[in-house]
This record gives sequence, C-alpha cells and structure tokens, in this order.
Amino acid sequence: MTRSQSEYKLYAWGSDAKSLKNISKLNLRLLAIIMLPIIVAAASMMWSMTHMLDAIATNVNKQEDIRSWQAANSAIYSVQKKLEGIVTDNAHWDDVVPNIYDQINYKWIYDTWGAATSDTNYDASFIVDANGQDIAAYRKGVKLNSSAQNYFGAQLQKFLAAMPHDSTTFRVVGSLVQTKAGLAMAAAAPILPYSEGLTIPAEKPRYFFIVRDLDDSLVSELGGAFILSNLKISSLESVKNDGRTLSDRWGNPVAKISWVPSNPGKAARDSSYYAAILSLLALLAVMGPLALVHLSTLKKMATDEKEAYQSARKDNLSGLPNRLHLIEETNKKLPFADAHANELALAFIDLDGFKAVNDAYGHDIGDALIRVVAEGLQFIAKDTAIVARLGGDEFAFFVSGIGAGEKAQALADHVLKFVHEPFDILGRIVSIGASIGIACCIKPNLELSEFMRQADIAMYDAKENGRNRWRKFNAELDVERSEDLSIVSELRQILDHDQLEVAYQPFVSSRDRQILGVEALARWPQSSLRSLGPDRFIPIAEQHGLIDKLGMVVFRKACRDMSNWRDLKVAVNFSPLQIKRVSFISDIQAVAAEFNFDLKRLEVEFTESVLIQNPDRAKIVISQLQALGITVALDDFGTGYASVGYLHRFAFDKIKLDRSLTQSLSRGGMIQNIVQGTVLIAKGLSADVIAEGVETEEDANLMRLAGCELLQGYYFGKPQSVTVLNNVLQGHPTKPKTVSA
Repeated sequence: MTRSQSEYKLYAWGSDAKSLKNISKLNLRLLAIIMLPIIVAAASMMWSMTHMLDAIATNVNKQEDIRSWQAANSAIYSVQKKLEGIVTDNAHWDDVVPNIYDQINYKWIYDTWGAATSDTNYDASFIVDANGQDIAAYRKGVKLNSSAQNYFGAQLQKFLAAMPHDSTTFRVVGSLVQTKAGLAMAAAAPILPYSEGLTIPAEKPRYFFIVRDLDDSLVSELGGAFILSNLKISSLESVKNDGRTLSDRWGNPVAKISWVPSNPGKAARDSSYYAAILSLLALLAVMGPLALVHLSTLKKMATDEKEAYQSARKDNLSGLPNRLHLIEETNKKLPFADAHANELALAFIDLDGFKAVNDAYGHDIGDALIRVVAEGLQFIAKDTAIVARLGGDEFAFFVSGIGAGEKAQALADHVLKFVHEPFDILGRIVSIGASIGIACCIKPNLELSEFMRQADIAMYDAKENGRNRWRKFNAELDVERSEDLSIVSELRQILDHDQLEVAYQPFVSSRDRQILGVEALARWPQSSLRSLGPDRFIPIAEQHGLIDKLGMVVFRKACRDMSNWRDLKVAVNFSPLQIKRVSFISDIQAVAAEFNFDLKRLEVEFTESVLIQNPDRAKIVISQLQALGITVALDDFGTGYASVGYLHRFAFDKIKLDRSLTQSLSRGGMIQNIVQGTVLIAKGLSADVIAEGVETEEDANLMRLAGCELLQGYYFGKPQSVTVLNNVLQGHPTKPKTVSA
C-alpha cells in the first residue's frame, strides 16, 4: 500500500469518526429538542397532579374526619339515649308511688332496680331525695356503701339542678360523667306516676339515676357498630390519648376519645400517585393512554370526595337526607325568599304512636317501620319537596317555589292518608298517625332557627289538638301558647285558693216542668282580669295535669251548695283523665262523706271519649259507681261514635241527647227518627233520656212527645250562681223566656 493510500484511508477513517461524532451530537440535540418539552410537560403535569391529588386527598380526609367525629358523637349519644329510655320506662311509672313515696319498699327497689345492675343494661342505680341524700344505691347487683354524692362528686348537684322540682313535670337528664368507678354515661329523672291523675305527696320528688360504665368492652362494641377503628376513650390526664375532647351536658370536658382514622383520601392518593408515575412514564412513549389514565384518576378522586360529602349528609337507617342536609338546603334559599317565585315551606312530621310500637315489638320492628315510612314519604314527595329524617320518629318536607305553602298542605294531606292504614311490618300489624306542623316563609332573611321553631310549634299544636292532623303556623299560635302558660299559672292559683266558681243549670220533668236536679258547671271566677269560658280553660287544665283537682273542686262545691236541697239530683262532669286514677271512687266517697251528701243524689256524667280511650277501665268504674247508688249518664249523645253497642255494654242509667239533636228536631225527617229510636233503645235498656239545649216551648213539647223524661236548656234557666238558684228553688222563679237558637 502506498503512502498516499495509507494516508487516504487514515484520513477517511478520521473523517468518518468526525462525521459520526457530529451525527451523534446532532441526534442528541434533536433528542433533547424532542424530549425536553415532553420532560418539562411531564414534570409540570407531575407537579400539578401531585398538588391536585394532595388537595383532593386532604379534602376527602377532612370529610371522613367529619363523618368519623359525627359517628363518635353518635356512638356516645346512642348510649345516652338508651339510658334515657330505660330511665323513662322505670321512673315514669304508676307502681313507683306506693313503693317509693308512701312507704319505701327496699325489697321492691332491689328486685326492680338493684338486681338489674348485674345485667348489661346498666351497672349502677341510685335513688336520692331532692337534696341528693341517698335512699338506695346498687352496683353490679349488690348494695353500695358509697353515697351518690361520693360516686358522682360535684356533678350530682348539676343533675339535680337540671331536673324539674315540681310534682307533675317529667324530664330526663343524661350526660357523660366522671364517677368514682371511672368514665360513664348517666341518666336521671324525677320518680313520678305515668297517669296524670295519680299524684305523689306534697314534698319535692325523688330522683332515679342509672349509670353505664364506658368500659373497654362497651367502647369496642361501639367502635364496631359505628365503623370506628380501635375506638378508645380515656381520661383527660392520660398521656396515651391525644384525641378529641368529650364534654358533659354542661360543657365541661370529661374525657378524650380517639380512633385510628381510615384516611381514604391518602389511600386513594397513594394508589393514584403510583398509577400517575407509571402513566407519566408511558407518556414518554404514548400520550393518549396517559390522558385516559389521568382522566380516570381524577374521576375516581372526585367520586371518593362526592361519596364522603354525601355520607355526612345522609341518614343511615332510612336512607333519607339528614338534618344537616335539610339545614344546608334551607339556608341556601332563605336569603332569596319572596311571596311569588320563591315561597318556602317547611313541614315537620312527628309519628303518633311510634313509641308504643317500639315498646311493644322492639327496635327491629321500629327500625323497619321507620324505613317503610321513609319510602312512603319519598314516594309522596317525588320531585315536589326535599324529604329528610330529623332523628327518632321525626321527618320533614322542605318545599320551595311558586305555591310552596299550598304544596306543603297537599303533601300533609297525603301523609295523613298514608299513615291512616295499618302497616304490616315483618308480620306485625301496627297502627300509627302523624302530627304535622307547617311554616311558610315569604320574606328574605328569616333566621333558620325561627323558621324551624315555627314549624315545631305548629306541629305541637296539631299534637295537642287531637293528633293525626296538620296545622299551619300563624302568629296567634305564639300568642296562644304564651297565653296558655299564663292561664295555667293563674288557674293553679285559682284552684289553690279555692276561687273557682260553680254555676248550676236546672233540669226538669217533661210532664210537669218541676225541677228535679241541677248540673254543676265550672266557671272562671269573675274576680279575674280575664274572662274565659269552660271550652278554653278546661282543655288547658287537661293538658297540664290540673283537671283532676279542678273536677274535685267542682264536686266539693256542689256537695256543699246543694246540702240544703236534699230532694235534688246533682250532675257533675268528670274528665276521661280522672277515671284513670286508682283513687277516683274513694275520692268521691270521701268528699261526699265530708258534707254528708247522699251518693244516691249524685249523677256522674261521662262523654264517649271515656269509652274510646280506655273501655276496660271505664266499664269497671261505671260498675263501681252504680254499686254505690250513683247514677251514670252518657253526655252529648249524638255527636260522635257512640252506638247501641256502647249503650248496651256500659249500661248507662241516663242518656243525654246533645243540643244539636234538640235544635234540629223541629225540622222533622231523619233527626226525628234518630231521637225516637234513641228513646226507644234507652227505654229498652232501662235508661232515662234527657234532652239538652231546650230553648223554646216548641222544643220542650217536641222532646216530650218524642219520649224524653227530662229537659234541660235556657228555656228553663241558664247556668246560674247558687244564690240565684236558691231564689228559684224557694218559689221565686222568673218566668221562662224563649231564647233564640
């Protein structure tokens, strides 16, 4: 090889090497130009995705933390509600009066409450007087040497201060407590009879306490039930527990509660994060799959966040939105309420008779009934309203838009029809009703608390006026409730100072118009600054536990006032609530004996509500009254559901035809047939018939011809004071005047 050839080859090799080197640099530049945007884009996406995933994970974890805290509170609250239910069943009970107040029966107390501390419902029970002094104390089935004061410490007096101190008001107080035996849930209530007619002695009531230890076993059980991992409750001083603080009823911290958070956001973030890394690596080769994976990841995180959000606003038992959801939705619309396009209506629904179903058949049936009712309410509401469960047996409708008030009323009518029919719940036939209160908002900026209060007041008005109906809130309800409380206070003073007045209306023989007796009627005293009719103050007396005292005051005054007229019958009305009292008959005998009043002159009048509310008790009382020679009359016959079967079953001595029949008799036709038929049936049952509401001579003649032996009405005398009546009975009656209908 020549030198030139060798040099050429050497040069060529050098040139090739240089070219290859240049090509490599170019490729690297091209690769850098191509990859750099991809790497920058990937890094940017990685950074933004990381921050986005972190933000979403944090939000999801916060939502889960809210749910967990609500669940922890619900777990503690479930123990409190269970204890409060046990206290209500045990402390609000007729049997307690003879065993706790008349003479303390320690054997009964132990058999009833002491022995029960050895099972799983509660661990300790106490009975204390109004000053907190022990009457009985048991723990784990044995008598405690430690006093309630020593066991509860300063919290005992807080319990006593929070409870009612009169002899009629029943209220349960529950709270977390730090006891001598450790952290526990306690519930207490005054020991009172369930029947309103049954009373306790004049001294302050005694109180019943039960305690359930929040031990590891119970806390673990609560953690499992409310899906809280490794739930722990420890004292405030414990260094092992830095969880959230639990406070008692009065806001004082008593313990700490903690659990292992599930952190669904972190788990989703971690899984999504690693998936994102793999996706970004794939992005270097293929952009399409990355976009799909990225979209899927975002969708999964959004779904988790949405589920956590919805879980915090959903009632687990019924599947309906809960109180939190209702509050949020209502708050959104309240600032924009008006009388046209954005009227708002809120309806509260309370199930009548649900507690009786729960008590009779157990919580499984009760829970199933709640679910059935929830499904029914959803079907009724459809797209018209938001349906929510507020808790227990309370539900709500929230309606917005044009005509919201009318829509809420229509929904209420549908609900009443829905609950009217009995339910078949797991083979049990149960009957309930509903009391519904409706509040409307047509002006902006009404406070949510006021809106809900109005619906609540309307609901209680429906409940107090017979249940199974709906009421719409109006300003008069506030005034009426305030006036009711004022009337109750004044009525209590009137009864305590013997100021109630009694008027007497005579009833006469239809043959010779001779006065055979009088009916004693309660009247509001004229000395009062207000003027009230019996149709106003007697229902209030029944609602607030004063009817028994009122009835006996009327009877006592009638015995005293009529002591000089020994040929006259005296008719006295008694409330259905009074015959529930065990001492009803003996109280009548005692008052009659005090005034030497012959019980054969007494006529006791009942309305048919006595028969409907408690037929078995009514039959016993009627038989006992008749055995004493007392005449028993069915009042206001013809206004309700009383039938021939009622007349035969209860064997009344007298039937009083309501004034509506008397006033309609002159028109003839069906009313005339009803009156004549009633008279024939009564005579067949050996009962006399008295016609009320006789206001004209024509009324008197028609009722006499129909067969009524006795007549009563304005034509023969209005209800009058004992002084006026005495003048009439002494031969100085004024000539009867015709009174227009």
